[in-house]
Amino acid sequence: MRRDGLSLTVVLFMAPLALSGCDEPAASSDAAIDMDSGSRDGAPPDTGAPDTGPRIEDAASDAGPIGSVGCVSGAGLPEGENTLTVQSMSRRFVLRLPAGYSTDRAWPVVLALHGNGGSPDYWDGTSGARNLRAVLEDHAILVIAHAIDGQWRDYGMDASTWPARVESELAYFDDVLSAVRAELCVDEDAIFAMGFSGGGSFSGVLGCRRTDIRAIAVGGSVIYFDEADCVGTPAAWITIGEGELSSGRTAYRDFFRDRAGCAASSTPTEPDPPCVTYDGCRAGTPVHYCEHPDGHVWPDFGSQAAWDFFGQFVD
Repeated sequence: MRRDGLSLTVVLFMAPLALSGCDEPAASSDAAIDMDSGSRDGAPPDTGAPDTGPRIEDAASDAGPIGSVGCVSGAGLPEGENTLTVQSMSRRFVLRLPAGYSTDRAWPVVLALHGNGGSPDYWDGTSGARNLRAVLEDHAILVIAHAIDGQWRDYGMDASTWPARVESELAYFDDVLSAVRAELCVDEDAIFAMGFSGGGSFSGVLGCRRTDIRAIAVGGSVIYFDEADCVGTPAAWITIGEGELSSGRTAYRDFFRDRAGCAASSTPTEPDPPCVTYDGCRAGTPVHYCEHPDGHVWPDFGSQAAWDFFGQFVD
């Protein structure tokens, strides 16, 4: 059942890992400039995605989505802010449940990541063209993530600290998804990640380093991962503004296009203009590219177009 206004706090305990780069300076404001400029960082080899727990067939239909263990034994999570402990650090995320949420069906999950220097407020607003909550209201569980000190990559720190930050944030997402799967009824085959700027860059990390991210939707992003470490091949919806085109951003687009086996040629797709779908992609991993006319912003059509892209993977 949907649980509004509760003060439940979710706490997960995890043995501390000896990673550097976890203690970062205070977060900058939401108005800070995201410094995604196209540089790349290395990351230690992936040891494999964590065990996601039992998968329970959705009781509604033998041919329906595969539900998480939370469909049977989940106690639910409160809407709003939830906290958890990851590597001895207190972390948080914001949860928004779809209207009519119940454990009678398995629900898609959308992980939404703010840009560097931002906060969950970026995706938690309820007005304006970006209003992701309104787009997902009847369709999906929305999990709005919060980076360490508001930075998925801290450009104020030496680049040698960036790989450790990647590992710390991967541990955070592993624990967030473990909690959501355990307590809510989740469609295991419909877990998505989306974000703008640094949040889109880290959505790419999730799509690369984890195999349970079905698709990503990103804007104005660059590569934060070592391409050789990738184990996942998500479908991808990518937007870049004409005023922010750079080699780093087009390299991000081209990486996910090429990884999905697509050709460089394309065909118009909705919304048209400005979006295209690349030709020849492997079955199940389409890649769409939308070059909007503005600069480093999330386009007005972005939230609805991202969900429309994700929706093709929902049973």
